[in-house]
Amino acid sequence: MEDDSTANEEFLAGFQELLRTEDQSSEDSENSSQNQGDYSVAPDAQFSTSLNQNTIWAWSGLRNAGSLPGTKGQHNVTPYPALSLSDPDTQETGMDYSEKIKSIQPCQMIGMALEFSGSWFLRNVLAENNPESTNIIFDGLIPHIFNLAVNPSGSSVLITLTQACNIYQLSQIICNLILPSSIIIRVSLNVTGSKTIRRLIQLLKRSCFIDSLVTALAEGFHVLMQDQHGASVIHRCLAQLGSKQNEVLYREAIHTCVTLATHERGCVELNSFINNISGSFRDLLLNTITDNTVFLSQDPKGNFVIQHILDLQHPVYTKKICIRLQGFYIRLSVQKSGSHVVERCLKSSEMRFAVADLVNSKRLSLVAHDQFGNYVIQTALKVTKDKDKLLYGYLRKALEPHLESLASHLHGKNLTKLIKDAPPM
Repeated sequence: MEDDSTANEEFLAGFQELLRTEDQSSEDSENSSQNQGDYSVAPDAQFSTSLNQNTIWAWSGLRNAGSLPGTKGQHNVTPYPALSLSDPDTQETGMDYSEKIKSIQPCQMIGMALEFSGSWFLRNVLAENNPESTNIIFDGLIPHIFNLAVNPSGSSVLITLTQACNIYQLSQIICNLILPSSIIIRVSLNVTGSKTIRRLIQLLKRSCFIDSLVTALAEGFHVLMQDQHGASVIHRCLAQLGSKQNEVLYREAIHTCVTLATHERGCVELNSFINNISGSFRDLLLNTITDNTVFLSQDPKGNFVIQHILDLQHPVYTKKICIRLQGFYIRLSVQKSGSHVVERCLKSSEMRFAVADLVNSKRLSLVAHDQFGNYVIQTALKVTKDKDKLLYGYLRKALEPHLESLASHLHGKNLTKLIKDAPPM
């Protein structure tokens, strides 16, 4: 058992195969055999103990019987061999990666790239900027761009490859990523893939390929903006690229903004998009949204977008929203979603439109007694008292006939107290 324990430690350290002893019991031999052949643990865990300047251990048992991890046998690859790097001359002068890469077949390259130590090796080869070595790696990896982009280890290799390859090879990488555009959309929806695309945008922002990349993303704009990871890719374009390069994204935002505004995730990302868009397209986007003010104000998610535009305090769009809601303030005030929009309107520079609707309505008492509406009336009293005494007087006078019933009502007590505590007119 002592020999077996020592052998197991040596295996985990990645130095050599298990030592076998002739006098082991049959049970110990069986356990030792299992330790040598068990590759069911995470590949990165196997490699984590084997990284040193002398040895790169290769995982010789790819999951699913020779297929890529997670692909259920769809892509057959050949496991790559262990590379012995214990040559004394190598230790003195540094590892000659270019020579080592020649012993690896192209079909074995993807297996290496998707594992931690193999990825480390390939990145070091690419860092030497040897065209011959780069060509070998490129030929082995070009059919597997999607798998590289969504794998943590593969992503590092892909980014390094884009920096090391020539312009023709780079064009092939981009083509394999965006043709069809559904590929880059799927990559962008993946947690690792979105990081890969964001890094590519940063690296390629001044290249001739960036327009094609952004155009492919625009084809899935609506889907990407409804996902946390996908939206992060869109926002990276807005942050890193100019208005001209992002124009195709601006147009898609204008086309899909109303649908996005009613989506749980989409409304949040649309608000961020509004903050980052600039120029004439920003006005087109805000106009399209505010054209649908009444609909969005009543929507559980869309009302947040209208509130966000009001918070921008843009005089043109604030006035447009407040005018559009004329005749709807009473209805909105008794809705959970709409009441928040009315309160924002009351706090804006165009509060007079909301106050006028409230004062002139025969249903003011209904609003004052409502679980949501009473907060609207309280807000109206507070803002008019501070900003417009005339409107305050009209509102208070309209409420006075209802003070008695409000005083005994669950939702009217605070409102009554607010009026009685105020100094006489």
